[in-house]
Amino acid sequence: MRSLRQLLLVDDDPNDRLLATREIRKVFPHIEIQQAANWDQFKQHLTADQFDLVITDYDLRWSTGIDVLRTVKAQYPLRPVVMFTDSGTQEVAVAAMKAGLDDYVLKSPKHLVRLGQAVKSVWENAQVRQRAAELEFRLQFLLNELHVGVFRATRTGQLVEASDGLLSLLGVSTLQEAQAFFESHIDLGPDVFAHERPSHREVNIPDHPHGSLWLQISETTANIAETGFIDGLVSNITAQKRTAAELRSLNQTLEQRVAQRTSRLETLNRELELFAFSVSHDLRAPIRQIDGFAAFLEQQLQEPCPTPYPPDKPGEPHSSLHLVERIRLLATRAGRMIDDLLQFSRTGRAEMQYTDVSMQRLVQEVQRQIEPQITRRTVHWQVKSLPTVTGDRSLLRQVWQNLIENALKYTRQQSAAQITIGSQPGQGETIFFVRDNGIGFDPDEATNLFGVFQRLPNADDFDGTGVGLANVQRVIYRHQGRVWAEGKLGAGATFYFALPHPAIAPQ
Repeated sequence: MRSLRQLLLVDDDPNDRLLATREIRKVFPHIEIQQAANWDQFKQHLTADQFDLVITDYDLRWSTGIDVLRTVKAQYPLRPVVMFTDSGTQEVAVAAMKAGLDDYVLKSPKHLVRLGQAVKSVWENAQVRQRAAELEFRLQFLLNELHVGVFRATRTGQLVEASDGLLSLLGVSTLQEAQAFFESHIDLGPDVFAHERPSHREVNIPDHPHGSLWLQISETTANIAETGFIDGLVSNITAQKRTAAELRSLNQTLEQRVAQRTSRLETLNRELELFAFSVSHDLRAPIRQIDGFAAFLEQQLQEPCPTPYPPDKPGEPHSSLHLVERIRLLATRAGRMIDDLLQFSRTGRAEMQYTDVSMQRLVQEVQRQIEPQITRRTVHWQVKSLPTVTGDRSLLRQVWQNLIENALKYTRQQSAAQITIGSQPGQGETIFFVRDNGIGFDPDEATNLFGVFQRLPNADDFDGTGVGLANVQRVIYRHQGRVWAEGKLGAGATFYFALPHPAIAPQ
């Protein structure tokens, strides 16, 4: 607590000023006392503001103590004032107290000794009030900075007090409006008293004029003069809730992306295993056969038969020309397999260029490209309206080209090929399909269709390396989509691929 250092004594009687100074120094021996004997001196000291407390007489020749009191309080509301007089009445004392007087001491010898103690008591009380005012200001500042509101309510939920911060937080301007807000959205009452301990809860107000509002309410009970009250703090936690929701969404998104990348890695690992198997098994087969036929040819050249045997007689050696032809065919097949593998590899490594792609236009381009190859065939096309998607145009063109060429290839034995191309909406995706009336396949073999070099038993009479559908699957997987097929032996097949919308950017 700060000590009293300076005092202003307002009195037009020098003897009374001397008596007052003597009594004050008994309690405050080192205090600096300034004196004002007239209004001009009083105003000068008031302007200089070098005093902590004022002592004034009531009956002054140039004014009254009430005027001095009001002038001081008007300029310095928290500055304590003591009236020291022998001419005041009870009515004067009451009027002075109403105007903010801190104490009243008579100048009579019997009461004179009270002056020093009165000044000490008044100063101590003033310091307590000053500290309380500072604490209240600091608390109010912190509450406002933290966007916290304070309220007091009765047991029945009737608001008694509501801070400005609470009114601002709720978006209202009066205590009555705050009461209506509480009655509509926040239940106050006996439940708080039932717990008999501080409680905390969160309340969501979705229909607030400024949008969804989340409030955290902390409540406790207080008994004042045997009356129970609810004291509470209200804070706006909307931003925290929004941040938490965004964080949860981000975590879910991250989990989805991790799951997608994990799935893609697993797919790539399976493709790598299948690729290794294909290279070691399927590609080795024509190389081994080439070696075998070359050995037969070498043997024939070393021991030529007088008369060549026709190549189509079972159980008899083939002619040299026929062996050379078989070797060339196998070499061509091996070369095609290698080319297709390289294309398959490039499909997986190509950088994705996302753009708006008209699927209708892509199908038309593929149809125009293959028209010269089907001039001697009857093909009935049914191409339905296809939407525009977001994806890599070049890679998606490969998908359509592989699927349409497959449909044409496996309908070659039909007198009239029926090929239907269309799309349909899916859940969060668009599904495209190519349907034909070709040789079809056993449904149990559907899972093998999209593997590298995987060819079905009933497709041996048709050219191909078994890489085209693997390419289709890889392209669609890179677009975060999916592929599958449905079919029946001798009853045609339908190949599907689905693309999510909106398209997911490449990772």
